[in-house]
Amino acid sequence: MTSAHGLPEALPVDPLAPAASAPDPDPEPPQPSTPFPPSLDPSIPDPPLEHPTRNRLLAGIFALLVLHACYTASVLIVPVLVALLLSLMLAPAVRVLCGWHLPRALASLATLVCALVLVVSLLAGLVSPARDWAARVPVAVTRIESALKDLRKPLRAMTHAGERLAGLTDVDGDSTLHRAVDAGPSRVAKMLSATPAALGSVIATALLIFIFLAHGDGLLRKLVELAPVLHVKKDIVTATRSAQHELSIYMLTITCINLALGLLTAVSLWWLGVESPLLWGGVVALLNFAPFVGPMVSVLVLVLVGFSHFEAPLSALSVPGIFLALHLVEGQLVTPLVVGRRLALDPVMVFLALLLFGWLWGVAGLLLAMPLLTCVRIVAERVPAWSALAKLLGA
Repeated sequence: MTSAHGLPEALPVDPLAPAASAPDPDPEPPQPSTPFPPSLDPSIPDPPLEHPTRNRLLAGIFALLVLHACYTASVLIVPVLVALLLSLMLAPAVRVLCGWHLPRALASLATLVCALVLVVSLLAGLVSPARDWAARVPVAVTRIESALKDLRKPLRAMTHAGERLAGLTDVDGDSTLHRAVDAGPSRVAKMLSATPAALGSVIATALLIFIFLAHGDGLLRKLVELAPVLHVKKDIVTATRSAQHELSIYMLTITCINLALGLLTAVSLWWLGVESPLLWGGVVALLNFAPFVGPMVSVLVLVLVGFSHFEAPLSALSVPGIFLALHLVEGQLVTPLVVGRRLALDPVMVFLALLLFGWLWGVAGLLLAMPLLTCVRIVAERVPAWSALAKLLGA
């Protein structure tokens, strides 16, 4: 229909007709045909929830089991650890020989034989001075007792007072104590019984050193082949090479520092007129691998050495006094400057490690505590999950 002006006439609007809805500018995507989303599907079991207390308890139980295993298998573990540390010290010499186009097995054997010959020669040269000094120990003890006579007078008076008091309280009048002492095996029998085990441990350690030197790279290659991803293989190779390099440098550096301390101690004792100064320099160098405990034992040994050679207390005490001065310079100046703060360890952690490893493995544990703790820190610095342990061990 058109109007009188020729325009189309508007259609009448029905008031009851529903209004036309505008098109939705953002239509919703079609819903999936499954009635439940994956997170709410009752057919899929929920993942187990991790309980932090239970995990800590399991970690503590595992740590206790590891400590018990280390204590029980000390005869097996100590030679392996000693061989591993010594192989790290001898690895640079093997690399030098391999650089001269020498087969790795022959280079490892030559390095090990040279090291054994050097150690045996030193021990053979120190056996006779050690035997002579052992004969002087009673003289040293007698001189120490005479020097401490003034300090023993009050203790002796207290002992007499205690004996009188015991006599007054003795009702039966028979205060004699009869003690039956079981005569055990002699010292010679004990040494002979312990000799096969010690000799077997030395032979096993030497064989393990040769195996680590000759086949260490092959073992690393097998570990790399077990890695599933290429970047993991690269990380294993890089971390292992770097840790091995730093560990070998650290072990050689600490060994050189201890040898220098022992040599200076020997020169000082020679200047004082002490016999067999190289023996005591070697003892000081060996004991210095165990911090805190080693210097204390060295002082006690040098006190006996001083009183075995000098009658005057002041001259006798000058022997451990010189060592204490040298050790102070070494511990406070030389080692921090040479080793650096990056490999420095927290003193509290070092003391706890000495207690732990000394309880586990005795004297060998005291000597291994510092190198093992340093090894753990070097490895922890290269493992992202162990960063907290690296910060805990650091100074």
